[in-house]
Amino acid sequence: MATGKHENIARYALHKGRFIFVSAFLLSFLFNLLRLTGPMFMLLIYNRVLTSRSEETLVSLFILVAVFLVVMGLFDYSRRRILARFAAQFQERVEKQIFNTTTKDKFFVRGKSKPASGLTELDGLRGFFHSSGLISIFDFVWTPMFLIVVFTLHWKLGLVTIGGLGLLLLLSLVKMIFSAGRSERARNASNQIGSLKEMMLISNDTIRSQEMSASFKERWVAARKSSRDQAIELMDWSAWFSISSRQIRMLLQYTVLAAGAYLVLKGELTVGAMFATTFLVVRVLLPVEQFFNQLPNIKKALGNWHALNKIVTAKTPPAYNEDLDNLEARLSLSNVSARSPMTNQPILRSVSMTISPGTVAEITGPSGSGKTIMAETLLGAWPKSGGTILVGGTNVSRLSSEQAGRLFGYVPEAPSFVNGTIEENISRLELSPDQDKIYAAARLAGIHDMIIALPQGYQTQIEAASVGFSNGQKHQLSLARALYHDPKILIIDEPDTTLRKSLDGTLKELLEAYKAAGKIVLVFSRTPLKLAVTNARRTLDAGRLKTVSSTSAAPNVTRIDEKKPAKKVSGLKGV
Repeated sequence: MATGKHENIARYALHKGRFIFVSAFLLSFLFNLLRLTGPMFMLLIYNRVLTSRSEETLVSLFILVAVFLVVMGLFDYSRRRILARFAAQFQERVEKQIFNTTTKDKFFVRGKSKPASGLTELDGLRGFFHSSGLISIFDFVWTPMFLIVVFTLHWKLGLVTIGGLGLLLLLSLVKMIFSAGRSERARNASNQIGSLKEMMLISNDTIRSQEMSASFKERWVAARKSSRDQAIELMDWSAWFSISSRQIRMLLQYTVLAAGAYLVLKGELTVGAMFATTFLVVRVLLPVEQFFNQLPNIKKALGNWHALNKIVTAKTPPAYNEDLDNLEARLSLSNVSARSPMTNQPILRSVSMTISPGTVAEITGPSGSGKTIMAETLLGAWPKSGGTILVGGTNVSRLSSEQAGRLFGYVPEAPSFVNGTIEENISRLELSPDQDKIYAAARLAGIHDMIIALPQGYQTQIEAASVGFSNGQKHQLSLARALYHDPKILIIDEPDTTLRKSLDGTLKELLEAYKAAGKIVLVFSRTPLKLAVTNARRTLDAGRLKTVSSTSAAPNVTRIDEKKPAKKVSGLKGV
């Protein structure tokens, strides 16, 4: 689905599911209409059956009530099932657009484990749609229907009911005002516990090896105590309001009964109407109370909606819909800049260069010069603050995560993996991986023999920290993952000793093949590798490309000091 046709995918998804949504709303009307069965049954029992002493009428009314109760249950079940499917369809439609339009550098928030870019908000909305929150809104909408019936029976009872509603409203407002801070503190304390659990899971080896266990235990005990105390305080406060609300509702019910009895004594109301009104008051107060209890969830759902709406309506470059095989491996950077998210200070400063197909380039620089940031900016893993990055004349921001994964191969300085098998890690979690490609990538990386020597081979389970592998093996496994899709641009960031030797040894043939195939290899390192296959060298210092050194066999590489104007690419207006 094109974003141009439906700029607001969230509203479009609601529009597409409007029939299901309206059906659930109408079922809620029928459900609430049938909730009048109890009061009407009570009214008829006292006003008709007991006065006429008709057994046939009693049996007929009872059978009718039983049928209505069964139908009412079916209506309630149906609307909940319908809303669950509406929620699933809404999530599916919006989720597709999020994956298609969200830039890959924003899909995961750096330094956090939770997915960003609307997935959390979307999941929250899905949960709200098929939870009791939306049901409470539907029932609340039809509450005036019961109130009208109460006024029909007697206007004084209607006024008493409205007074009770006012008390419930006042109590709910007080609860929202005084509970907000407590809820926030309890949530923060609970998040702290979650962060410590995550720390223990991810950094367990570091905690043990660096003798941090005692300090971690102190932090855990303090965080657990804080979380417990905040949760108890919130629970006590919420319980007080919940009990108060329930008692007010019961008091109002008895008040209506007493007022009804008084009106019966005055001859203004029948006994049946008195008992029916008592039932009706419950039908009025209960949905209102449930609605007030759901207000925090409704407020959260509205926040998720606004956040999601902002994300899916953000301007994004037009998607690249052509075959990646037709994309030339020509990398062009024009005034690319990047900033630190903590200090907002520039890390890359107007980096410009053009690397032609068939180039093996070394980019060297001291620690902190911006090499890793430059590599991750090329991949889209680090957001750039300015400039453009083109591959074959196409802006990389137009590429989806899947397209970027096939175009680029990346071996990071500190390789990390996902909890899964070696096969899953090399194939990048593909559901139906190509076994031949996996074996070929592992052989090129020089790790195939080590893998097949393991008891479970490629089905060996590894952790995110890949405990049990040497640093060199981690880099080789990361290289195999980078080579799985036979990328046109291979980026290697700070190769370790094993990989350094391989680049000028067993991997030399691979690099030569990349050059011959018109592909690009970028190697970032602190010290010059002086590879025999290298035909372009540059240095990066303080975020700037300082010099360019090329061999005589190097393809055309634009020098930074030439400051050639960037080539204007047609069809990329606004990119």
